[in-house]
Amino acid sequence: MGSSLRSWLRADPWRALLVLVAACYGIAQLVLVTPGMGLGWDEVVYVSQVDPRVPATEFIAPRARGITLIVAPLVAITSSTEALRVYLCLLSALALYVSFGTWRRVRPGPVVPLAALLFASLWLSLFYGGQAMPNLWVAFGAVAATGCLLRCLRPGGGWRPAAGLGASVAAVALLRPPDSVWLALALAVAAVLAGRWRAGLAVNAGLAVGWADWIVEAFVRFGGPAARWHAAGAANETGLHFSLPEHARALNGPLLCRPPAHCGPVSLPWLLWWSAIPLLALLGLYAAHRRGRLAECALPAVAGLLMAVPYAFLVGYAAPRFLLPTYALLAFPLAYGAVFLLDGRRGQARRAGWGLVAAGVLAQFALQGITLEKITAQRLSKREADAEVARALRVQPPCLVYGEHAAMIAYRAGCEAHTVLRWPQEAEFPGAVRGALAAGKHVVAVNRGRPAPAPFLRSWVRARLPGAHPGRWHAYYPHPEEGGRPGAG
Repeated sequence: MGSSLRSWLRADPWRALLVLVAACYGIAQLVLVTPGMGLGWDEVVYVSQVDPRVPATEFIAPRARGITLIVAPLVAITSSTEALRVYLCLLSALALYVSFGTWRRVRPGPVVPLAALLFASLWLSLFYGGQAMPNLWVAFGAVAATGCLLRCLRPGGGWRPAAGLGASVAAVALLRPPDSVWLALALAVAAVLAGRWRAGLAVNAGLAVGWADWIVEAFVRFGGPAARWHAAGAANETGLHFSLPEHARALNGPLLCRPPAHCGPVSLPWLLWWSAIPLLALLGLYAAHRRGRLAECALPAVAGLLMAVPYAFLVGYAAPRFLLPTYALLAFPLAYGAVFLLDGRRGQARRAGWGLVAAGVLAQFALQGITLEKITAQRLSKREADAEVARALRVQPPCLVYGEHAAMIAYRAGCEAHTVLRWPQEAEFPGAVRGALAAGKHVVAVNRGRPAPAPFLRSWVRARLPGAHPGRWHAYYPHPEEGGRPGAG
């Protein structure tokens, strides 16, 4: 077994380097991000859909079921967050190898492992590798789809690359249907220009298969695809926008720039890093053109830019993870440019190229590592506070948690959730609270900060919750005469 593995790696040293990058990617996630980080709001929504031990959190129109299928095998066995993190870290490392590995027959040599390294070293890739979120998996699907298409465009490509192309597009559509449209547009145009009908058919078939689940659910739950699309657009604030300044401010966090959360100022080191990407990508395109490989470098560049279009011009807020597919695809022209610098013919030019590439990679590691440490520390603190609040609540299922961070707290308490970003200013009970009380459920409202953030809570029993932030979190329990169940307070 060991000798056969060594022979397999020796047959292609660059494949061995790609294996090493993928292994380091998985290990770095486990060490730097840690499996002990609790679930975030979006993660709770996705995971709760397939967790038989807790009520499913509301699944609104913009979401798709792809990520729930990824986590379902483990969640069916255990509710351990640590086990889920390890599972996703290992699976994302494997996905990195498989997706970038589709390019090895397109471009043998150092380009593919270097592109994988550039993408895997992003703080976004490391942070979201173990998270139950779809954007990173969309990036892997987009990389695999472009690699498979380029193999289809070669003479005698066969049916296997076409099958991989269709499967990759279907996976992207299952994870985030709108993203798949922009990816499919780039792939389909390339297939038509090359006169490869089989590749075009694979793209369309994958798109149809991936969208099927979203369309069926639209009829079942949302009144049809048009109604669901309209509801999704309203939830995501779609329309004509110019969100690039917000994305620039979000490069080093926070994870979401949407009111009431706001981005901070633009970080100069990150602005320089962002500005270097188009310049290095142009260098890569020039290098590929000189070597007669422009098509295989231009396709990921065009596809990556197209996948950024909706988030830069059609969505009214920013989140760094939205651009993960773009970064993954642009890693290829960047790697082409780096290899071009390393291949300088003259000794002095080659030494300068090696120096520039080494300095760039070290700067990448430093900038990404510093940001990852900051983001991870912030998330660990906030999510540990959510877990402590859940442990301190005196409530038993069937129950409803209403208020700030309700989704995360309720998931740990085994309750239904209704999260509020802005507390209602009316004295009467909100509909979610009224309905839960009428159904005989335990109800608790939670908030961080000032007492009684909403008028309807002023007559409820207030309790300070112990934990890492004493005095900051409060729980509110309704009196029995207001519908509260005995023992809930």
